[in-house]
Amino acid sequence: DWFWDMEKSGGGAMIDLACHCIEIGRNYIGKDVKPLEVMCWADTQVHPIDAEDHAIGMIKYANGAISQFEVSWCFRGGMDLRDEVMGTEGTIWINNFLRTGFETFTTGGGGGYVAEKAEVDKGWLFPVGDEAHELGYPNMFTDMFSAIDEKREPLETFYDGYVVNAILDAAYKSAKTKLWEPVVLEDWRGEEGVIYEKNTKSYDDDHFLIKEEKLPNGDVKLILKHKMSGELSQRVQKATT
Repeated sequence: DWFWDMEKSGGGAMIDLACHCIEIGRNYIGKDVKPLEVMCWADTQVHPIDAEDHAIGMIKYANGAISQFEVSWCFRGGMDLRDEVMGTEGTIWINNFLRTGFETFTTGGGGGYVAEKAEVDKGWLFPVGDEAHELGYPNMFTDMFSAIDEKREPLETFYDGYVVNAILDAAYKSAKTKLWEPVVLEDWRGEEGVIYEKNTKSYDDDHFLIKEEKLPNGDVKLILKHKMSGELSQRVQKATT
């Protein structure tokens, strides 16, 4: 209801779309990690509305992570709904709508529904097998009703909405000032101060091991992060013969 009221009051693509992307990023990074500041661009490019229809933003977190969102009502060809996660231990790409495993060609003679925001029903199409599941509705309602039955908090709470709204406030301000803007959280319930990933591998007493890269000559390049300052450095271990 809160997000719907914001839409009716003139909210644009960030209120309608970025709120989801921001919270997805918080789940990957960790909800206890404090969002610090936001840089955002937003503009009205296509639609005759008094709000933005395209926005790109970056959010800095206290552990050094950066979350990026790009949201738009200008995309042609269906709905582009995907996540890309890059971390020290690997990469995850999730594509919920445009590369679903279903690729079909049709003359359009049969007609019918393809997927949300699909612009055509002939030619090469990428239908969504279980659209409600891809959008998360069954899991969302199951968790909410289970939380009521079990008298616990759901996975997403009103407080999460408060944090996301604070990030959006900073994003809208940044879109006007063209500067990094701080996230103002009068009620923060997570970790305090600058922290680094608790599961990061320790290299020595002073450094975390961020990455190992094997070079063409067999040498190994180590990328290290200082545990206190966060400063990055690299060392090369010569290949043994």
